[in-house]
Amino acid sequence: MVEKVVTRDRNILDFRSYQRLRRFSADNAAVAPIRTCRHCGAALLEGENDDDCSSAGLAAPIARAPSRRSCAD
Repeated sequence: MVEKVVTRDRNILDFRSYQRLRRFSADNAAVAPIRTCRHCGAALLEGENDDDCSSAGLAAPIARAPSRRSCAD
């Protein structure tokens, strides 16, 4: 009998490493911190500051509880 030697094809290994690299890059991109404005919540780009926001001097709106309604029979 002849012993058959099984070797992996180079393309399959390269494709696997490509997929691993792609998944790793996508996971790390999702983890990257996104800087947001503390006043309005907008995304800040490089060099932008919270103090440059147009709503920096405005007071935050007061959160009100919904009005209670009572039903009298």
